[in-house]
Amino acid sequence: MVIDKQKAALSSVFAAVFLTLMKTVVGIFTGSLGILSEALHSALDLCAALITLFAVKFSDKPADSKHHYGHGKIESFSALIETVLLLITCVWIIYEAVEKLFFGKGVELIGIQWGVLTMIISILVDASRVRVLKKAAKEHGSQALEADALHFSSDIWSSSVVIVGLICVWIGDYFNIPVLKYADPVAALGVGLLVIKVSIKLGKETIDVLLDTAPDGIKEMIEKEISKITSVIQIAEIRLRPSGAVQYIEINVGVDPYQSHRSVHTIVHEIREKISEKIPRCDIVVSTFPVDAVGMADLSLSRTFEEIVSQISNCTNVHNIHVYEFEGKKKITAHIELEENLTLKDSHELSHRIDNMVQKAIKNVDNVSLYFERAEKVVQTEDITETQQDIVDNIKTAVLKIRDNVDCHDIKLYRNGNKVSTFLHCGVRGDFTVDKLESISNNIKSELKNNVDRLENVHIHFEPLDN
Repeated sequence: MVIDKQKAALSSVFAAVFLTLMKTVVGIFTGSLGILSEALHSALDLCAALITLFAVKFSDKPADSKHHYGHGKIESFSALIETVLLLITCVWIIYEAVEKLFFGKGVELIGIQWGVLTMIISILVDASRVRVLKKAAKEHGSQALEADALHFSSDIWSSSVVIVGLICVWIGDYFNIPVLKYADPVAALGVGLLVIKVSIKLGKETIDVLLDTAPDGIKEMIEKEISKITSVIQIAEIRLRPSGAVQYIEINVGVDPYQSHRSVHTIVHEIREKISEKIPRCDIVVSTFPVDAVGMADLSLSRTFEEIVSQISNCTNVHNIHVYEFEGKKKITAHIELEENLTLKDSHELSHRIDNMVQKAIKNVDNVSLYFERAEKVVQTEDITETQQDIVDNIKTAVLKIRDNVDCHDIKLYRNGNKVSTFLHCGVRGDFTVDKLESISNNIKSELKNNVDRLENVHIHFEPLDN
């Protein structure tokens, strides 16, 4: 059953009133500083409970024109006030204890049994309040209720310390052990030290929230969840702002610049869903930007095409890019190597996707024609150069037929099954242009494949003859 926040806070007010009155009356009657310090502690709890009641009543108000992030920080501010009250109580308790211990103030107690009974009743009431407040704080994510539960928890321990002190005083009276008469102010000191510890812990938590300190581990968890979304290329920024029970989260991510608005909206929705599963009480704002790290506008057309294709994870390499232009319109053809062995349907969809991306990035593109092939894997080959000198001689003879005075040397032959590949160095004039070298290369490859049996691949490395 879900516990109502305001009812939980109101019941704490009634409990604090009862405990304060009971401890004050019994403390005055017995003369116990420990019980009186507990009465003041309960009075503090009453103030804290009233502040909590106010906080939980107004913190759930929705955002308005002046408070864009809602009113959740009222709870944090109320918790800070409770911290100050705890410290004031601590100072008074320690002062009175020191007076009794070191400056000869009387420590005679009467009706110790009533004091012990009062503290036992206090522990029972506190325990019931802690259980209810912790459950409500967890259900509603309320820092104010959590602080209130912390107050009543500290009362349980401090009341236990007072009981020990009262019992020690009674034992001292009964067995005539004078030193045990100081157990009551010593117990009061113990209460004071406990209150200091509680104050420091609560104060740090509330100040962290008021200063918008991001909770430990939350940012890393969000990064981990977003990184699972393949459409997100870059996580630029994550900002957290806790306010009451709500975490306000701002996220800026980079996406494919060629995604449609519908696709980007889907990415944003997926980010929100993943984070909401981990942080139920959150308000998420996701902004996106196009990832264009290399500055496509400044690249050549072929380079731009390569960069577009490189954004697709399945495409490992692109080559044989050709651009044809007629009456101001461009047609691009290319070979693209794929990691996966796609079906015709899948490859057609991929081709259509690349076509759309290219036409958005490059002006006046009328058509994109793509040929897909499997990316070549590293294969084990055998060096057969020494045993196949006849093939080497045939290669040299074929190259001599080329008119451009090509010096062919360092010929290597490798076999993979029935296929033979050759690697050769060719020396030519140093003033030949790239276009000229491409023409020579095509002539050599054509000549070799026509005249050398079993030759599958020809790889040529050109060198200048004048070096």
